[in-house]
Amino acid sequence: MPVVSPTLPPLAIPRLTPTRLLWAEIRAHPGRIIGVAAACCATAASTGACLLLLLGAGLTDHPANSPEAAAAQSAQDIMALLMSLLLMCAVLVIGSTVSLWTGQRLHQFAVLRALGTTAARLRRMVAADVARLALTSAAVGAAAGAPPLAALGRRLLIEQKMWPAATVLPPTGQMWVACAAVCLATGGVGVLAALLSVWAAGRVNAIDLLKDHESAPGLRRSRARLVTGLSMALMFCVPLLPVMALPGLSAKERAGIAPGLALFVIPTLAVLAPWIIPPLTRPLCAVLRALDRRVGTIAAAGLRATPGRTTALAVPALLAVGITACMLGAGATLGRATQQEVSSAIRADTVISAEPGTRLPASPGPLSAATATPVIATKVTVPKPARKHSSAPKPVRAWGVDGRVLTRVLDLAEHEGDLTKVTEGTFAAGATLADEAKWKLGQSVDLTLADGTTQRSTLVAIYSRDLAFPRMILPRATALAHTASATADRIFLTGPSSAWPAAKGQIVASREDYARTFTRSPADELATRLIVAVIAAYALLAAANTSALAQRDRVAQRAHLRALGLSRFQMLRCVLYEALGAGAIGAVLSGLVAVVCLAPLSMTLGLGPLPAFDIPWTAGVLAGTAAALGAPAVMTAHPLLAVQRQFARRGQ
Repeated sequence: MPVVSPTLPPLAIPRLTPTRLLWAEIRAHPGRIIGVAAACCATAASTGACLLLLLGAGLTDHPANSPEAAAAQSAQDIMALLMSLLLMCAVLVIGSTVSLWTGQRLHQFAVLRALGTTAARLRRMVAADVARLALTSAAVGAAAGAPPLAALGRRLLIEQKMWPAATVLPPTGQMWVACAAVCLATGGVGVLAALLSVWAAGRVNAIDLLKDHESAPGLRRSRARLVTGLSMALMFCVPLLPVMALPGLSAKERAGIAPGLALFVIPTLAVLAPWIIPPLTRPLCAVLRALDRRVGTIAAAGLRATPGRTTALAVPALLAVGITACMLGAGATLGRATQQEVSSAIRADTVISAEPGTRLPASPGPLSAATATPVIATKVTVPKPARKHSSAPKPVRAWGVDGRVLTRVLDLAEHEGDLTKVTEGTFAAGATLADEAKWKLGQSVDLTLADGTTQRSTLVAIYSRDLAFPRMILPRATALAHTASATADRIFLTGPSSAWPAAKGQIVASREDYARTFTRSPADELATRLIVAVIAAYALLAAANTSALAQRDRVAQRAHLRALGLSRFQMLRCVLYEALGAGAIGAVLSGLVAVVCLAPLSMTLGLGPLPAFDIPWTAGVLAGTAAALGAPAVMTAHPLLAVQRQFARRGQ
């Protein structure tokens, strides 16, 4: 009688749901999703704060053409710009992070395909993973971060005199509706940014189980990428270089073009990075081999053998350091030129200025041992240019002071004419304004004064130093008669500073101290630093994510190096050499870009070919870049583990 072998029951495969898949990923590899969650949380918090400030600025009605209305509009413009930057950075950072995260899970997806999961179902599960993670982290960021950040931003804007103190944040109901909208928008951005990764996940098949899944994440070369990068260079970067040398542009316009050029050049280099970064790796490898013959040689081999990984680590450093150096360097260069102009122009012994909210008297009383020369703060609107499609003219800053008195306390470097002839019925203009308006010496111009009165005046002088000083000089009597509640913008004192009866809110500074502490508009400084902070923060977040994910792909390599005799501290140096070396390539490239973009501005301002830089901020971003690349690499690589534990980690 034949023996019948027992029949085994069919293998029961538990039903896999998107929730179970995401929960398993969180439990097994929590570090993989920290980057995506942090990016979504930060985006929701910062974007929600900007939206709350925008809504709050629009809730309060201000009189037309009032200083409060102008301040509210300035704050709204800054917040709108920040929101657009936040959304663009979120797409880039979330997209790159999700792409790396999906690449880490290809082996997992291949197992699911082998177990019978269809491509469409796999794509739906991956999309659900991203959506759940993005919405959850965005909800936390919007609820916990947006209201406090909005309150902090309101206080900062009020302190900088950029927002009326009476303006408040939206009521609680509107606040939570706005936070919910930001949460949904951030989740949508995360899913859209991950679409390519979701599509790639569905293309994985079971044969990928036999492949080495420790591939290096990085930026790939493709013909479309090369064409895109070259097109960006030809369409945006090359035309802006000669524009900066045009003679008709003011120094402030050139200062705006310089960071604008950098905002085109640096993303273009990021697109072309797979072709630019690998050649720059060779000098770095030579330096590493010279500094550390054994470990440096191994790190140099790793950098050159995986150009995609090196490029992926260098690009965030290029973005963070390059944007910081260029945008803040333009302001620092303009500030240095301004301080030099102030230092060369002031002839008075002391300058009296006022703190925000404090007024200086238009007609100070007589002094016993000194002479006070007040300059009246006013504004003038020049005639609209004859060019077609030109916008309405904006009021320009002007001073009201007689020419003979002004030349005794200030040297504005007369270009044409004579400043001492500025009397009733005449005016003087800066060289930049005269060039823009096509004015000639002796020409009569219809000027609209501060109270709306139109007065015909004759141009009697054109001066060169109009960077730190007003663009127009009017007679004192004209400014007093046509300026409501006239006050002095500055008071120049000839004689000992002790002769001035200083009051609360007044700043009494010597000629040298005034020139050294002279700064640009607080609104310009705040807007620039906010933009730099947003871009640098997202770039450093991308650097940290890329550094951590790249190290997880090299478990086997590190185990083999430890088995071949590398000590724990040698392994630590090797990990840091590779991570920080790639960042150094991006930082050096960003420095070259900053010099190229800012050199025309520096030469135009008469400072020579080497521009100025904001050293504290640039050094801070450099330190942040090193920390963002080095710390995640060390935490993920665990270079101080024993050999047995390094090999044990290969199965994780």
